[in-house]
Amino acid sequence: MGVLVGESTTGPGNLALGVADQTQSTSAMYEVFGNEMRSAGFNCILGPCCDVNLNPASPIIDTRSFGDMPDKVSAHAAAAVRGLASSSIISCAKHFPGHGDTHGDTHRDIPRVDKSYEELKENDLAPFQAAVDAGVDLIMTSHILYPQIDPNAPATLSRAILQHVLRDNMGFDGIIISDSMNMGAIQNHYTPVDAAVQAMKAGITMIMLSEEHYDHSDAYLDKQLAMIHGLVSAVEDGSLDEKIIDDALERVVRFKLEKLVPMSLYEPLNIAANTQVARNAALSGVTWIRGGVDLNEKKIYLLNVTPHQSYHNLMNPRGIGPNQAVAAFDVLKKELEQQHSQIEFVTMDTLPSTDDGVLVVVTENHPLPGEDFDQVLAKQRVSELSRDYPELVVVALRSPYDLLEFSDVKHYLCAHSPRPESAQAAVSVLLGKEAAARGQAVCRVE
Repeated sequence: MGVLVGESTTGPGNLALGVADQTQSTSAMYEVFGNEMRSAGFNCILGPCCDVNLNPASPIIDTRSFGDMPDKVSAHAAAAVRGLASSSIISCAKHFPGHGDTHGDTHRDIPRVDKSYEELKENDLAPFQAAVDAGVDLIMTSHILYPQIDPNAPATLSRAILQHVLRDNMGFDGIIISDSMNMGAIQNHYTPVDAAVQAMKAGITMIMLSEEHYDHSDAYLDKQLAMIHGLVSAVEDGSLDEKIIDDALERVVRFKLEKLVPMSLYEPLNIAANTQVARNAALSGVTWIRGGVDLNEKKIYLLNVTPHQSYHNLMNPRGIGPNQAVAAFDVLKKELEQQHSQIEFVTMDTLPSTDDGVLVVVTENHPLPGEDFDQVLAKQRVSELSRDYPELVVVALRSPYDLLEFSDVKHYLCAHSPRPESAQAAVSVLLGKEAAARGQAVCRVE
């Protein structure tokens, strides 16, 4: 299994892929992911994310989702599965039965989604059903409580959710893998052994003993070993039926024999072509959600409203990202300096006092596991500046949801992504060298 890093073609991310509603672009981008991962010796990618951004305030999904409309997320989830299949990579839909309508982050604790099965089926479950119908290989569970289906156990530990909903009702016969059992939602409420035993009884095929090392304690490895030895002991003392282990093992072995394709390591790649796929996808995700200007002939005063301290955790050691050595703002600033002769970088203390140019402020955000990329001060600054500068231009290197708080912002350009190629695409649109994406928006913010 692989993690996309800066040395690979990461693309603009799911939200940017979803905004233009071009499923062929999503399929092409995921085929690139698969080809590059296979060339490095990996045979599985833990994606696509099938969560629907039904709650704009969700602290962890955000740009990981294809959007907030179930039908569009469904279409892109299926396209991603097909793209990975084209590259002979194993796909995994996550986080079942949906992490997009939570107020909490399972890296920290157990969120609660109080919806009926019918509500879930119409919204959250729809993309997972689309992924199943497209032939997805694995489905990853979430550590979320859905009390109207199971009042006692989160999805990872719930037989009602995994067996009745996923297996029986949705017809999924592949491998069910847990999300990391080292996340706060599990660690804070269960011992490693109890969680593992309950997960296996619920119907988990594979337990993820993730590398995500949240507490950085010396006991980390001991906890993981205790989970393994605990399962063995549970079988030996009769508290866990050995048939459950046998059935899971048989499913995994059968899957490997039937689905895994032999591969040659380090196959040659056309990186230039892959990069072009990513650039095209990034450009398709840049949208003037409100207003629109061409700054090619105007002086630009460029301001980063994100506080410096927000960037301290950008290079994250926990595995899922963003693993981005250079901030999106820095990429945008460099690109502007190379393409535009009339640019001046300003701070909150050196704001322009004349109207000889346009003030462009940049917002940026990254979904981080178990922590936040702090945006409180940035939002306050945008709100204040929008009242003082009527023609203010906001460039959002992130999702568009902060626009809900900016009633006075007249011009709002959203890249739907903090990835480098999205920052570069935003500059091209800002300077009028490329047209902004058209078509139906993927996020309902207006």
